[in-house]
Amino acid sequence: MPGPRFPLAIPSDSDFPLSNIPFGIFTTDENTTPRTGTAVGTLILDLALVEKHGLLGGLAGSTSFFSHATLNAFAAQPAAVRTAVRARIIELLQDGSSALFADAALNAVAFVQQSRAVMHLPMTIGDFSDFMCAEVHVTNCSKMDNAPGAPPNFFAMPTAYNGRASSVIVSGTPVRRPRGMLRMTGSPPSFAFVPTARIDYELEMGIFISQPVPFGTTISSADAAREHIFGLVMLNDWTARDVQFTEKTPLGPFNGKGSGTTISPWVVTLDALAGAEVAGTDAHALANMATRPPYLRHDAPAHTWNIRVTAALQRDAWPGGPVDVSASNLSALYWTPAQMVAYHASSGCGLRTGDLLGTGTISSPEPAEGAGPGVYSLGCLHELSKAGTQAFKLANGEEIIFVEDGDEVLLRGQVVRADGSTIGFGECRGRIEPVI
Repeated sequence: MPGPRFPLAIPSDSDFPLSNIPFGIFTTDENTTPRTGTAVGTLILDLALVEKHGLLGGLAGSTSFFSHATLNAFAAQPAAVRTAVRARIIELLQDGSSALFADAALNAVAFVQQSRAVMHLPMTIGDFSDFMCAEVHVTNCSKMDNAPGAPPNFFAMPTAYNGRASSVIVSGTPVRRPRGMLRMTGSPPSFAFVPTARIDYELEMGIFISQPVPFGTTISSADAAREHIFGLVMLNDWTARDVQFTEKTPLGPFNGKGSGTTISPWVVTLDALAGAEVAGTDAHALANMATRPPYLRHDAPAHTWNIRVTAALQRDAWPGGPVDVSASNLSALYWTPAQMVAYHASSGCGLRTGDLLGTGTISSPEPAEGAGPGVYSLGCLHELSKAGTQAFKLANGEEIIFVEDGDEVLLRGQVVRADGSTIGFGECRGRIEPVI
């Protein structure tokens, strides 16, 4: 069967125009070997085949990286090599005389419909750390915990916890409702190992590390830290709030956040985000930038990205598909992704290719531009339900508090450039299954 003709038919609302070229790992029924592809419209271009046929023109010398089961080998290449490879892929797709279209045998096998592919975790993830970098989110959570507002240390450094990579999962993988140790009512205090009653989503983005930071070394500035970012994904750090708040004193999150962290399968590179760079919108962060120590300071005026992020919820009994709940923007964070990377490395711990950092819940003062009625600026149900004390209403008239068994949460991200063109991150989807 012949493959697609030139030019490729890319839907106008696709997350994956030629200006995107994200990288992911896929298999098919016909070829169960995990390999690298890029999403183009509704298709996947098999980059392992492109590489095998010599179409990359020796841009990485004799190195082969697209036949691996993860993106780590490619992500570890110097930024200039990754940029050149991406540009070459775009060139091949824009040229009707390239082998992708002129070679009938290659054309027939180089493209796969996304609907026929199985996506896998894009990277071998050695470590996962999750930050808490939205001033609105930290302020709301602090007040619900009987504090007057965000603690002073939040404004001095991007705070985080060391998570676990074992339960980072790719979009579409179900998450089982966990059991955890919960404090029972009554006195004296008692605890029981029971199913969580308060499963929450967290609307986040994930940051994948490219070239490593060797152990014992640090990063000189937040601007320099961008050189260690391979790309971004959508990320949902599922949280059992009742378990989290039972165990958090005195050490912080542990099993309450251990049951699953869902990420989207396509890594969108910083090259694809060129043109979307902006200054952050948190006025306090901008005012304090000049007072930061050098390793946490951005001198570049555009130091984060204008990425609209949304969370939607689908409940089996609801007709009409997922209902939007949250809409915010990456640029609303007090601390930028690059500042998170620089701070993480500041202890000398080192960072490795494939390490994953979460931004923390992206909440903002106002819903993202384009959000409809009944959509909120807060990126988790803990905030929206005021720590589970009251239900809130969605645009479809339904009221919710936390995620129920059978619910599916869908996160998405989109860049809208000044010329009106868009790119997206694909789906970050997860369904909660009943406890065993």
